[in-house]
Amino acid sequence: MEFELQAMIGNGNDDQVAGNNGVLLLSGCEAEAQRNQKNKYSHREMSAMCRIREELNMKVFRKLTVWMVLVFILFLIVGVIIISLVVCSAIHKDVDEEFDRSSFNVSLYFNGSFQLPNLVFTEELSSESQALTDELQLKVVDLYKASPALERYFSKADIYALRNGSVIADYQLTFVMPEDDQLRNFTLSREMVYNVFRQFLYDQEPNDSGPTYIDRLSLTMF
Repeated sequence: MEFELQAMIGNGNDDQVAGNNGVLLLSGCEAEAQRNQKNKYSHREMSAMCRIREELNMKVFRKLTVWMVLVFILFLIVGVIIISLVVCSAIHKDVDEEFDRSSFNVSLYFNGSFQLPNLVFTEELSSESQALTDELQLKVVDLYKASPALERYFSKADIYALRNGSVIADYQLTFVMPEDDQLRNFTLSREMVYNVFRQFLYDQEPNDSGPTYIDRLSLTMF
């Protein structure tokens, strides 16, 4: 082995030397060059970090440093955001949600009828009509209670007759409102009340075979 190394050195191949396992080993010059390169990058990184640290530790006023100012500004921004959210939530009032129901002293009535296609009027049904009436009333009440525009004005729904044949139910809707012509002409107009009812019927399952299924085309209102 010594003879081979001497031969390689003698031949001028001093750049690389083969190790015991066949891996080429870097010569002293190349290893030194790589160490210098690594130290060069490390020196640059250390210099940059030191420069940043020095800039952050620069005094702005007496013992007040730059990093203290930055932290203060950050906390100030967060504090302003939190205070703004709290103030906005405290002073925000939804005008539509503020109403005095005791001022609703005007009653408004709508009458009409609808057909129950899954039922046929019989003597047996006549004896159970009260239970069916209660179920229909609850259904109509729920649909108007679920309306954001009409819920506050809705008072009650009455099913006051079930007629022979394919069962037709006559109903009456009662709304209460303050003395306001704009409400009567727009929010509580017949068109608005009718459309809320009709939309509910269109949202029914078309294959519903329950006894309280309402034919959407049979709805009338006046």
